[in-house]
Amino acid sequence: MESFIPLVLISILIFLQIKKFRDMCKYLSFTYPEEWGKLSRNSLGGSQWSVTNANLSESFKTGFFSTVADEKIRQFKRFRLLNMFLMGAVILLHFIFF
Repeated sequence: MESFIPLVLISILIFLQIKKFRDMCKYLSFTYPEEWGKLSRNSLGGSQWSVTNANLSESFKTGFFSTVADEKIRQFKRFRLLNMFLMGAVILLHFIFF
């Protein structure tokens, strides 16, 4: 039973990550429609969401959205980093104590 606790916690954290990402996509598409159009352009014929996810992550690192001083973008970056640390901590604690 104890081995399911980390699985449930990580599942919840992944669900929150996906929800926050979709909310961020909606926000960016309404706030920055020109830049969003560039990010969601898909010339290879793959899934639009996978291309958008990859392009948005790269834009957060070195692209347009890394230079924008927007509070929601900053909060999303902080949430994503904290979420990754929490998932790593859950995995480490699981290996140490179980």
